Amino acid sequence: MRTVVHWDGDRFFASIEQAADRRLRGRPLVVGGERRGLVLSASAEARRLGIRPGWPMGKARRAAPALVVLPAHYDLYERFFDQILALCRQTTPLVEPAQVGAAWLDLTGAERMNGQDAGRVIAGIRATVHEWLRVSISTGLATNKLVARIAARMRKPDGQVTVPPGAERAFLAPLPLRALPGIEGGALEALQVAGLRTIGQFAAAPVDALSTVLGRSALPLVRRAQGVSEEPVGRKRAAEPGWVEYVEFPNDVWEEPVLLAQLRRMLEALMTQVRAGGAEVRRVSLELCYTDREESRHTADLSEPTALESDIFHLLPGLLEVAWSRRVRIRAMTLKAGRVYRPSAQLDLFSASPDREHGMRLASIVDRLRRQHGRAIVRRAGELCAPAG
Repeated sequence: MRTVVHWDGDRFFASIEQAADRRLRGRPLVVGGERRGLVLSASAEARRLGIRPGWPMGKARRAAPALVVLPAHYDLYERFFDQILALCRQTTPLVEPAQVGAAWLDLTGAERMNGQDAGRVIAGIRATVHEWLRVSISTGLATNKLVARIAARMRKPDGQVTVPPGAERAFLAPLPLRALPGIEGGALEALQVAGLRTIGQFAAAPVDALSTVLGRSALPLVRRAQGVSEEPVGRKRAAEPGWVEYVEFPNDVWEEPVLLAQLRRMLEALMTQVRAGGAEVRRVSLELCYTDREESRHTADLSEPTALESDIFHLLPGLLEVAWSRRVRIRAMTLKAGRVYRPSAQLDLFSASPDREHGMRLASIVDRLRRQHGRAIVRRAGELCAPAG
């Protein structure tokens, strides 16, 4: 029987700002996106005044005239996050980041390795994080990643919830259906209209009936709703969570326009996956494999996380120029999107900008068309130099 922990940072951005600058401690504070004009994170003091993530900044200022408003400092948050991960890895090598501000740990055998049960081990990690970094984390302990992740969100902030082995289905049953990862949007609405409003109701529904709404994903989602998940910690994903696209050319390539066109195509595929995961990314990495099998790589960071390839296209020429450090033909390319952020469900991320709202709506339409009819149904002119495929 496995022992899996999920930890989730509480008010992560705002807490880190207060930890880094003692002058901000005890003051109502929000972190806002420069591009969106929305509250991304609110301190405990701001929350006591009713301010929540997703509020327009003007509304937050009216609710608290003395409110401290800061831009997001993503490099700072990522440094704190890396320090917490390093602390976790002192306890177990099986640490899997979920996003910036959250991760899983596999503590199976913790009592034998650490001389204390998993609950005490994770309580010690929480205490150390709070003492060293002045940041609180909430944790969930269960037999699998899915249940641990949901449990971590049940008693925030600074809570610890344990789901005993065998109690997974009973724990999930009374929760609203929207709490189950993988069910959202139109599918969630259709299931609710059909009377399935809790995870327990969904878990007991006939799979054949659910397939009319969910297709092939019906059975795995029912298994999740029953508290069953066998996904290992730290095995499927790299040390940094994200998405990867890889291409190996039939013939080694020398022409820069061809390489750039292929990169645009790969980036579109990457960002389609990012949107499907309900996430945003702040880092893009390119790895080149030369004809002699030597490799080189380069990474670029964005000022803010995004789910739109249009925010990243302009970085590709520079990324290729730096990574292509040897003027040798290219055999293969790997493009990675990382530094994952998953916005709060309360955030209507694009409502503050008509252009971004239009961009996300257009991207969603294109994603849907490609799922239904294949990728070639919509293509950008700039990728037409890329090898067919």
